[in-house]
Amino acid sequence: MIVISAAGGKLGTALADELVQRGKATGVRLATRAPEKRGHRIAQGFEVVRADYEDPASLKAAYAGADIVLVISGEGPNEARIVQHRNAFEAAKASGARRIVYTSTVNPTSASRFDWAKAHEASEAWLKTAGVAYTILRDNSYYSNIAALLTQAKESGTLPFPGITAKVAYVDHKDVAGALAGALLGEGHANRIYEISGADAYSVTDLAALLSEVAGREVTAVEAPLSAFKENFRAMGWPEFVVEGVGGFFAAMGAGEFAATSTDVERLSGHPSTTAREYLKTLE
Repeated sequence: MIVISAAGGKLGTALADELVQRGKATGVRLATRAPEKRGHRIAQGFEVVRADYEDPASLKAAYAGADIVLVISGEGPNEARIVQHRNAFEAAKASGARRIVYTSTVNPTSASRFDWAKAHEASEAWLKTAGVAYTILRDNSYYSNIAALLTQAKESGTLPFPGITAKVAYVDHKDVAGALAGALLGEGHANRIYEISGADAYSVTDLAALLSEVAGREVTAVEAPLSAFKENFRAMGWPEFVVEGVGGFFAAMGAGEFAATSTDVERLSGHPSTTAREYLKTLE
């Protein structure tokens, strides 16, 4: 039995879709905070149960009989996510699972300028000494994180961004879902760490040039102050830990922390990572 935690989120949804496409829904249990919203998954062959990272009893029930448990990174400030992940790891270990798969981030060290990396550093450290086989996928930034900006740029002709020359090896949720499917269904992944980054890295200047070609109109990258980006997030009502996380992301990006490329997506999923041109063509 494979159990997918946080199965109701964007990545969990993409993974469930990937497993359906592969004909591998049977023998997979989707654990989500809102199972009542996932009735269609039962018809596809999945089991669907309730589980919440902050409710250890629910995790114990959800992981019962599990062979492999996937722990998709939680939500909240570092302190909260460290507890969430540990709750899940401990419940998976207690269930007798033979392997835990975890979605981390690139460069998960306290030295990173991206503050959220600290939670992943602590979680990886615990997992590596838990006495259970592990597989860690260190995910780079998603294209979807900047989808709204890219869509607006198609209309306005300008793409404002802090650090327009810094490169990021973006991935699509489908890339990560394919890699996770490979790690969950395949053999030989025990005690392995994979870098889930794109095979190419792009700056915002690069993206603007590609978007110009795809959209058929000129789009220009424009350097924007980070302070303005953070204030926009505050104005939208995001909590301060998210605002500061955004600031840390851009600082880390400028330092090249997200620029390293990898072919691990293809190694695990069997298909190359999504190129920027391919992703831009999907934007409406």
